[in-house]
Amino acid sequence: MAEGGENPDKIEDSLSAGNEEVDTNDKPIDLSSSAGQKRLRLQQSPTSNQTPFMVPPSPPRFVSLDELMEAASGVKNMSLCHEIAVDANFEIKKVEPPKNSLEGQVKEIIHKAFWDAFEAKISEDPPDFSHTVVLIKEVKEMLMSLLLPQHNRIKAQVEEVLDTDLIQQKLDNDAFDIYYYADYVINLMAKLCAPARDDRIAKIKEMKNVVPLFKEILEVLDVMKMDLANFTIQQMRPYIQQQSVDYERIKFEEFCEKQRASGIDSLELTRQWLGRTFERLKEAETALPGGENQASLATPAAILNGAYMEVLEWDLNRLFPETLVLDQGRLMSMRDQTQRITMVTSVLLVTYNTVGQSIQGVNDLKVKLKDEIRTLLDADEGQDRSSCLAGIAEQVTKNVLEFHLAHSFPTMADTQQRTLKGQITGLADNENPVINLMGKRILSFIQSALFSRHAEPLKLPVGMSVMEQELSQLCGQFLRIISHNRAVFSQYYTDIINDLLERHKDLSPVSS
Repeated sequence: MAEGGENPDKIEDSLSAGNEEVDTNDKPIDLSSSAGQKRLRLQQSPTSNQTPFMVPPSPPRFVSLDELMEAASGVKNMSLCHEIAVDANFEIKKVEPPKNSLEGQVKEIIHKAFWDAFEAKISEDPPDFSHTVVLIKEVKEMLMSLLLPQHNRIKAQVEEVLDTDLIQQKLDNDAFDIYYYADYVINLMAKLCAPARDDRIAKIKEMKNVVPLFKEILEVLDVMKMDLANFTIQQMRPYIQQQSVDYERIKFEEFCEKQRASGIDSLELTRQWLGRTFERLKEAETALPGGENQASLATPAAILNGAYMEVLEWDLNRLFPETLVLDQGRLMSMRDQTQRITMVTSVLLVTYNTVGQSIQGVNDLKVKLKDEIRTLLDADEGQDRSSCLAGIAEQVTKNVLEFHLAHSFPTMADTQQRTLKGQITGLADNENPVINLMGKRILSFIQSALFSRHAEPLKLPVGMSVMEQELSQLCGQFLRIISHNRAVFSQYYTDIINDLLERHKDLSPVSS
């Protein structure tokens, strides 16, 4: 934790410390094959054809209809770049309409009609391959979309081999061999595809039926386009992050200027947010011994980090700070994850304390209980917590009884079973001491990571070992968002916190 008595003039350094991106999972996807097996590398220079990546500023509290309409056209692309910047696992996925939807049914009917017509044509005697020209043209376009600007030789070869005019001439003169073109396309796909697609390409090579063969070729080409897009995103991500930070800062400055010109405080909610943490820290100071010689708890870093921690316990009746609105949905999801981890670990704690020695140290049982508790919490999301915990109490008791029976332990007495169920259902009370204890442990762990400026691992809180993966993922995601937010808005936080410290110094009684 930052040392007490920090000079407010050094606040900018304090807020900027630890801004390094916390991104342990941020490794680009390698689309090249093992050594020497693929001749092509799907690599793209991050500086080539680079366009500005834009992220919208946090939405204003007051905005006119004209301003909304002006921003609407570009907000999707700007939001997309922000998603890439803060989400290390971001990837593009193909969106398919639900099969039972009208769009899904229409798509299925059209595709079936095309392939049925194609199969009927090639089943004639002699076969009619006229539909093949359409297919090869589509395959050619998809292959060309996978090639990078520097692949001039391969582009020329594709143009030469898949020349639809030449193919039509061969059809007219009965000199067309469909398997020659299929083999060429498959071999080129094998050179271009990611290693993860090698097995699927190998299966395509074994296919002899023309219709399934071309269906699979088109499907795999579609997947390869997604692979290339996601590979490019991962390669570009460091540059997108920096562009995102710079652009957000610029656009927010422009927004603040407009609001000031209209006499509106564009940071009102942010001031309230930081002010609440400042007041909490000053109240905590008064409860500690030390008098006037006591080091201040309300250091710049402590104020900002404490405000960030408030987000994980956010009161839904409050409006979000302007500087955090863009990540509101993601942060509220993390708040819910924090509550879920708290509930799972609390149930396990009361279970092991109530049942006693017979299940101590049995990791398999603990993992099984954790998985079932999480499943029940997910299934009853949004439902009454008391009824959800009643179901969890029944399931946990059942599992413990089965464990005792399987390992020849004496079964739990009825009174002990009732006690266990009562302890679990009692967790529905937000003031339950076990809930409060586990919640504080989780938040203290995340706060320690937030204050830490070193890369050494942090010690997990007591009772959290079974949720190590979930807690680590939550902590990493939270730190990543905070790092990005602090990089964008540190100057605004500096000014607000400096103002808080100056006003408090002016209001402090002068000692005689």
